[in-house]
Amino acid sequence: MKKVLFIITIILFSNSLHAQFNVIQDGEGETSFQLFQANTITINTEKTSLGFSIRPQELTNKVGAKYWTITASANAKKGTSNIFKGSKFQFSGRLGANIIFDKTNYGDRDNPGNGNLIYHFLGSEFLYSRNNVFDATKDFDNQIFDKTNIGLRINYGWNFQNVRFENNFLNYLGDFTTGISGSMGIKDNTDIINQVEITTSFQSYNNGSITRNVSETSDVYEITSLISNQKFSRINFDFGKHLFNQRLFINLHMTYAIDEYLKPVLNPAFGLFVIQKGAPLEAIVGIQIQTSDWSNNRHSEKDRWERSGVVLTAGFPFN
Repeated sequence: MKKVLFIITIILFSNSLHAQFNVIQDGEGETSFQLFQANTITINTEKTSLGFSIRPQELTNKVGAKYWTITASANAKKGTSNIFKGSKFQFSGRLGANIIFDKTNYGDRDNPGNGNLIYHFLGSEFLYSRNNVFDATKDFDNQIFDKTNIGLRINYGWNFQNVRFENNFLNYLGDFTTGISGSMGIKDNTDIINQVEITTSFQSYNNGSITRNVSETSDVYEITSLISNQKFSRINFDFGKHLFNQRLFINLHMTYAIDEYLKPVLNPAFGLFVIQKGAPLEAIVGIQIQTSDWSNNRHSEKDRWERSGVVLTAGFPFN
């Protein structure tokens, strides 16, 4: 419990941390957008995750590279109740940093009304997971244990915000923002495989004559299904339309997920976000419908409707 309190204290009360994690994300936390301004902590209900980042800081005397920022998120499998199992600390998360290259040829990022905003970003993330694992080949008392894995992810992305319509095509599309990003790295496969429920039974006695069976269950990953260092890559695409003076944002999101040993999958999402005034990509709250593995390339027994779900994200600003 002390570890959780320590982490929450750092996030909420450190004067040096100005959080602005992206609310415009899918259920897996995937997005192609890199944000600039809002100070928020973000919650994603699909992954039961909490995210934040340090406000982008300007780099001086650096040609091309304009800003740097630090991001982080953490989530619990099957909800917050699984952060602790048997008094053991368990979760998965990531900690990373980005460098932002502002390629806008006119205007500036603080006043995007002067022109369209164009920028690239390059970053990397350390990935961490700690989960319960079951190994039937071990002695009975040691069959359930914690396993930790550390991975790495490298990200690159491009964003374009159309606020000054330079030709007929852009004028027809109106006020919109689009982005594309790609990433690759290594991680474990606990975000792909499902946990199983292990039941441990023992007996207790009442007055020496009545026997009562008592069971204790644990959600674990089977060691035979677990891959510690799986190669992966992700391609994210977003196209969003701004409405009502940029207070609403309708977004189409696509993630093309490639995982070693498995067929690639397409995960589309369509959502509506409420945007902060004067910050076209700084969402306060959003709701999306997302489908996992649209074409069922990985042969799930669930139909497309059953593989779809509602994703809620919310941002809580603070200074």
